[in-house]
Amino acid sequence: MIELILKGDLPSQAGDVKNTNDIRGSNGYFPIRAGDRNKKGMFEWSSVIGHVVKTAYRKILTENEDIDSFKQRCKEMFLSKLDEEDFWPVLENMYFGGEELYRISPQFLLFKLNKKARGASPSERLGNVYSSLMADFIFEQRPKSTLNFLEQQLFEQLEKIMESKADTKNAVNEAPYLPFMSQLFQQDLQFLGQRPKYMLRVLPEYLKLYGHLYASQLALNLRDWRSGEPTTKPNYFILDSEKASDERTLVKNSGYNQVHSAFYSVFPFISMNETIQSKDNKQQPIWSLAKNIADTPGSATLLNNFAEAFKEQRNLDTSLRKSDDPLDALEDVLKLAIAQFKRGETRHEINNDYVKSIQSELCGDFIQRRGRAGNVLVLNQDYLLLLTNLAIGEQTNLRFHELIKAFESRGVYFDKQSQQLLIEFYERIGNVERMSDSGDAVYVSKTV
Repeated sequence: MIELILKGDLPSQAGDVKNTNDIRGSNGYFPIRAGDRNKKGMFEWSSVIGHVVKTAYRKILTENEDIDSFKQRCKEMFLSKLDEEDFWPVLENMYFGGEELYRISPQFLLFKLNKKARGASPSERLGNVYSSLMADFIFEQRPKSTLNFLEQQLFEQLEKIMESKADTKNAVNEAPYLPFMSQLFQQDLQFLGQRPKYMLRVLPEYLKLYGHLYASQLALNLRDWRSGEPTTKPNYFILDSEKASDERTLVKNSGYNQVHSAFYSVFPFISMNETIQSKDNKQQPIWSLAKNIADTPGSATLLNNFAEAFKEQRNLDTSLRKSDDPLDALEDVLKLAIAQFKRGETRHEINNDYVKSIQSELCGDFIQRRGRAGNVLVLNQDYLLLLTNLAIGEQTNLRFHELIKAFESRGVYFDKQSQQLLIEFYERIGNVERMSDSGDAVYVSKTV
């Protein structure tokens, strides 16, 4: 029934549309809201990491437990076992004076959660995006960690204040917008989870990398909703060590410029998608919603009436099809979602600032300005090595062309010039083996 998909009370008169498309944004599909725009450093990445660990391990700390109470618990435990009380200050400084405690095991990162801000902060909403990508993923088996005696004692104390939380994945009520990205995120997280020390070292970069890839691929797929389930769209990067020029056609036209333009659709589409769907059911991506309403009687009328009311209330001059085809009607609604933010409209600056926030907060590490070539997408050495290890995964090595395909499946494309420099980079660090002069016989190994 249509009321199970669309709001049964979609406004049909202009006066009813005032609070529609209220610029809230969707928790699981995108973490930035209109009210967050122009906020620099809105994401507290340590808290985001804590959220991811909570979801991946299905663990939370018992109520009222924090790092101070845990330190007191450890102090009492060690004093009961130590012959000399003067040794405790040494241990306290060693594990609680800096970040060493968080290098023991990923579960210690639960202390990084900002409990006071939880449920309302941008960091929590970004954590929900990763939760949406994880879906039903969970670390089923605890990886083997080599802990020394002191670390083992600390971990045992941590286990006493952790409890299972089976429903931590239910922080969002949405089906994944990018199923292919969700599958790869889970696969790569599983790879890291089996290497906890490496995971602890690269987890911030891993989440920032996927934050950027998700934002870019979401933006590039939004307008293609009629094609069905999203696929990886070409998006070209260069290495941060190489030069850019106007002659690099793929880098110029299918890199930063295209994704920057696509970002202007994110907030209009995501907020409108949220507006027209019933809050009583699991939220669907636009491409999935389109499939469900295609053969549903009454959907075209409902959407056409809403489009007319929305157009009148926003005083837009956009032409509408008023078609009996529900997909055409949905296209009209999405056209209006974009039109209300076009240049000259009072809401234009809202979306403009929103795009700036996406670029600074989720893409800042991956955008560089290169003289006359303008802005380009780049990968530095740290992100490149991380991506290489994730792409190779549990295999010993990959042929270079297979590695490139694995990059592309995650939304990272390189043109031929960058690919040649990539081989030279791997040769310098010593993780490439040539079986012959043929490019097909170049094998790349992990660095972990």
